[in-house]
Amino acid sequence: MEEQKLKNNINILSWKNFENLQQPKWPNQREYRNIIKKLSASPALILYHEIIDLKKRLKKIESGKAFLLQGGDCAETFKDFSENNIKKKLEILFQMSTIISYGASIDIIKIGRMAGQYAKPRTLNLEKRNGVALPSYRGDSINEIEFTVNARTPNPLNLIKAYNQSLATLNLLKSLINNDFKNLDYFSLWDKKIFNNPGIYNRFENTIDTIAKSLKFLNVLGEDINLFKQKRFNEFYISHEGLILDYETAFTKNSYNSYYNSCTHMLWLGDRTRSIKSAHVEYLSNIINPIGIKCGPSLDIEDLKKIIKKINPLNEQGKIMLICRFGEKIITKKMPKLINMVIKNKLNVIWVCDPMHGNTYQSKTNYKTRNFKTIINELNLFFKITSSNLAYPGGVHFEFTPNDVTECLGGIRNIQESDLHIKYETACDPRLNHEQSIELAFTVADLIKKNKKD
Repeated sequence: MEEQKLKNNINILSWKNFENLQQPKWPNQREYRNIIKKLSASPALILYHEIIDLKKRLKKIESGKAFLLQGGDCAETFKDFSENNIKKKLEILFQMSTIISYGASIDIIKIGRMAGQYAKPRTLNLEKRNGVALPSYRGDSINEIEFTVNARTPNPLNLIKAYNQSLATLNLLKSLINNDFKNLDYFSLWDKKIFNNPGIYNRFENTIDTIAKSLKFLNVLGEDINLFKQKRFNEFYISHEGLILDYETAFTKNSYNSYYNSCTHMLWLGDRTRSIKSAHVEYLSNIINPIGIKCGPSLDIEDLKKIIKKINPLNEQGKIMLICRFGEKIITKKMPKLINMVIKNKLNVIWVCDPMHGNTYQSKTNYKTRNFKTIINELNLFFKITSSNLAYPGGVHFEFTPNDVTECLGGIRNIQESDLHIKYETACDPRLNHEQSIELAFTVADLIKKNKKD
């Protein structure tokens, strides 16, 4: 891509002058550059006006009139790419949104970790097994999870495949929302067989049945209300971590004298690339997309202040989401100080809780896992801390799968460490299964209602 500057003198390639962390070592640089050039000529996934629409919607959260639900796979994989899998993920997000919206009487903005979440940051560049060291798995857009030299060698052709599958995923999402999801009877078609516990099954069924009956009653009165034809209900946006900057830049376009990333609605800045000196912060500061910033235990609050001001120099609403992922044991120590800094500097942000990443640990059976009870505890603390410090708890960010996995402990089924091996399928981090996700939605609805100020 040739160097481009707009009238406001923004240089979209300025990030190349900064430290570019978490990048794979592509063995064939010439092939890699040719692939990036090819991607630069590929059609956009997202249009300018969609990004503007999302920012307008996110402003409602800052005014306390909406709530963000953001979720999806830890890492999308090529092997799990299928119509059924995509449909099931979308259904779960719509189910959760319906539960929270109905239970807490609040407008829900839905953002999926979908159609682009193919790259992952890693703590170590190399993974060692039995004395053999190979490049760490960095997501299917870069290499493969199998522990072989060929699989772990970064392959730029994977970027093409990631783009094609992202495009296909997005097209299917739009088709499902505009067709299947517009059936008034669709509530009754949602699969309830996944619930192995009568408690969660009954609560879910009662909620869905009550909504369906209410809509039918209003229709009888002549209101002609079809929930699935309502704009807000059918709204859906996509997001991924902005990691491979050459890839992100390839899809960076300009319109109305502004740069925007056209392969997603929203990007987030990861805990491992969050530095005022990083190339990632520099790139994100030059685009108009809403930006999430992961705030973990390593957070330097003064550095974060500089990052927020750099990415959002005009301090506009609907632009910055602080996705807090401190962990149950640290959140009470770190988050009040963070809120105080934001309030003191009059920064416009949306407070979001990621109760999963800070609570990951290695089980005695040698599985990377998370405990559902701990996840819920951090959620409770997040609501308590924000509300008591004059901040609005504006959203939740989590990882889930529609599959009946045994990756996170606890939940209403009470998965034990001895159960983890039964169906442990994740390519990276442990995810909530369908049942646990619905249980989480009911918890979130209860917390919003409890903390809601009329």
